Amino acid sequence: MSDPITTRVDRSYGPVHTGAGNLITINQPISDPSALLVDSRGRTPLRVAEDELTWLHERFVHPPGFGEARERLEATGTVLLDGEPGSGRNAAARMLLRELGGGTGRFHEVLPDLENSPRLNPAHIGDGDQLLLDLSTADKHLWREIQGELSSFRSAVRAGRAHLVVVLPHHRVEKHHAAFEPFRAEMTRPQEMRLLRTYLRRDGIDHADASRPPAPLTEYLAGRPPIREIAELAALIQRARNAARGAGGFDQWCVTALTAVTARDKDVTQLVTERREGPQRALLLTTAMLHGAHADAVHQATASLLKVARYPEDTRPLLERADLAERFKEIGAETDAGARARFSELGYDTAIRAHFWNHMPELRGPLRTWVADTVLLPQLGQDDRDGLVGRFAEECLRTGHTDELLSLVAQWASAPRGDARLRSAAHALELGLRHQVHGRAFRKRIYDWSKQTLSAGLADVLVGVCAEVMAVRHPDEAMVRLHHLARREVRGRAAREALLTLVRADHRLRRLLLFRIARDTEHDWPADAELFLDLTEPGPLLDPGARVRPLLAETGVRSQLVTGWGAVFRRRPHPDWAGPVRGWLLAAWEHERHRDALLDVLVEGSGGRGDVLGQLYVLTRDWAHAPPEPGDRRTPLVDLLFDKINASQATRNGEIAP
Repeated sequence: MSDPITTRVDRSYGPVHTGAGNLITINQPISDPSALLVDSRGRTPLRVAEDELTWLHERFVHPPGFGEARERLEATGTVLLDGEPGSGRNAAARMLLRELGGGTGRFHEVLPDLENSPRLNPAHIGDGDQLLLDLSTADKHLWREIQGELSSFRSAVRAGRAHLVVVLPHHRVEKHHAAFEPFRAEMTRPQEMRLLRTYLRRDGIDHADASRPPAPLTEYLAGRPPIREIAELAALIQRARNAARGAGGFDQWCVTALTAVTARDKDVTQLVTERREGPQRALLLTTAMLHGAHADAVHQATASLLKVARYPEDTRPLLERADLAERFKEIGAETDAGARARFSELGYDTAIRAHFWNHMPELRGPLRTWVADTVLLPQLGQDDRDGLVGRFAEECLRTGHTDELLSLVAQWASAPRGDARLRSAAHALELGLRHQVHGRAFRKRIYDWSKQTLSAGLADVLVGVCAEVMAVRHPDEAMVRLHHLARREVRGRAAREALLTLVRADHRLRRLLLFRIARDTEHDWPADAELFLDLTEPGPLLDPGARVRPLLAETGVRSQLVTGWGAVFRRRPHPDWAGPVRGWLLAAWEHERHRDALLDVLVEGSGGRGDVLGQLYVLTRDWAHAPPEPGDRRTPLVDLLFDKINASQATRNGEIAP
């Protein structure tokens, strides 16, 4: 995806994210699987998605063209956003959907199916949903196919009273069809200084401070940097103010931040060139990777990096070697009152990491090995470990080396349950999933993993990231992966419970999971029968909520229910399904309007098998006369079922049912 308005604090990562991201903590076996769908702040994925939109709304500047786009979306249910890359179209799309208000569904992204046709599946549309289809990176072939399906997909959006915002590819060899022109809105960049002031205000820098920007800032903004970089500059200005403890004024903070943006690479190149000895460079890189960690941890990790890089051991007597304070001074670093090591110049740590990664590619393999082991250093706190994982992930994602990061995830996730490395694996996966460019590659790898027999640690990690991270923006894909994990679960029920918690909150996901179970009945997954019985609690099937009709009244859902009950009757013993059937009988008794439909599904699901129909009849008769019901009050339901059984048998025997 392209051009969202986001912010990062000098590209550093840690347990506190900018925005409303998750932080997955997997430190022990999962004893309460339902807790997987609640993050460390007690929020569900739906709540996280809403918080993300709120966070963005607080920093959003309405760009030219936004009003026109809103009018078209309100009038037609669809708008196609056009504009230059980097103009903030993705963020504008999210704000258009958020500002609709009054929707009965939820916000989520629609992802084109890159392997199957149709590319756009109407089943992903829920009643009243707010849908984002970001095609900003689509190639000409995908764009041509999407155009061919867009009209029918838009019709399904209208039928479901949903709203759709499409971010168009900018460099389109083939322009959009003329029929789509009434839905197109041109979006241009917001005014740069206004955007910067908005971010600064949210960061606590008063508008008056930024009312007269210094010349270097005006010159920088005149170059029309990407909106993402403006957000990063605001974060750097805030850091410069904090480092100066408010002294120096706004102009000086801007100069410090701009220096970090425009001059750090050159400064760092010179620094690395002048520090040619292995120990100096190792300390440089280690301090950058563990920026803000205790000096003892940096010292220990530096020795480890030298060993991994096969640097000869220092044989000088201990008292003849430079002390740590002197060595830090040589590389432009210092320690604070808490003995935590940092570079004195803003942005040095980011530039140093990028320099070594870009210009010493042969070091990437050893660095991955070093990171894998360093997260276990006892001198590191949890925030330090999270920061180390985030910084390594940053370099991998920045340069497209996703395999480096995924191999590290697999290595960490092979650890046993309770090992601290599982948290590192989950954190790395989260960063990959949330990346605008490479998120799809991480979702694909998780999909491949979910269809394999996994270690307990990796299974726990995948359940966590699917339930907490992927479910926020891509609930459909999270559901598919949790379903695969639940089918292969041999220890515990974490995946199954996380899956049920996810789909119980969304009728559309319940429908999609029922379809998956009904489609794959020939494979006889034992977990599917249990999932089906849990999914078919009568209440959600009969409650229309804000929809026009309940799920039970939908033809497709009814067919899936018949298929699912058929599989249960064939493959599960009577005691497994007797309780759920009693639940259906009670619902049929209490809801006369749906009585015939509920009983018909059970009878049709029997497939005409005499033994199943007999068991259904006996179960219904016994249920009708069980306490606390007096006398023969429920007998009419027994008679109705008996008539339906006879009609079914007569039809199957070629007779005309009375």
